[in-house]
Amino acid sequence: MRPLPTRKLDKRIMRVWRLSALVNVVLWSLVCIVPMLVALLVLVNSGARGSDARTGALVLNICLWALVALAVLLLVLFVVVIPAIRYRQWSFDVYAEEIDIHKGIFWRKRIIIPLIRVQNVDTRQGPIMRANGLASFTAATAAGEHEIPGLDVAEADALRDHVAMLARIAQEDV
Repeated sequence: MRPLPTRKLDKRIMRVWRLSALVNVVLWSLVCIVPMLVALLVLVNSGARGSDARTGALVLNICLWALVALAVLLLVLFVVVIPAIRYRQWSFDVYAEEIDIHKGIFWRKRIIIPLIRVQNVDTRQGPIMRANGLASFTAATAAGEHEIPGLDVAEADALRDHVAMLARIAQEDV
């Protein structure tokens, strides 16, 4: 069995993954917590008296604090822990005849893309990646697209041009 690929992503990709996870966790937390908070405030300010109102307020209060605790746990998990592990697991190499990608935390994938099958290569940047000076390299085959995220812009452009040349040579040799 051949060794795992050795090239790593740019370390700045962890910042991109963390910021993206932060935005997602905060938005989903607000979507869950704000309605619960509104319901609790409506119940408390409605002037309802009795054990049913107190029980309802207690249940809503417990649910609200449970959601806040869950949001904090998810924030730590997705913003601190997972990006570092994800970065360690990502590696790739480009050889004369193939692209070798290794990724995954729980379900690890080893993808080998023969250059003769590559139909299109490109680079992409979203706003967060652009702000961090990063880009993604994508190689498209008939089976789908394969992305290598978190490369320096110059490295991604050079990789795109290099793979395009190697794919062209591989197809001419057939």
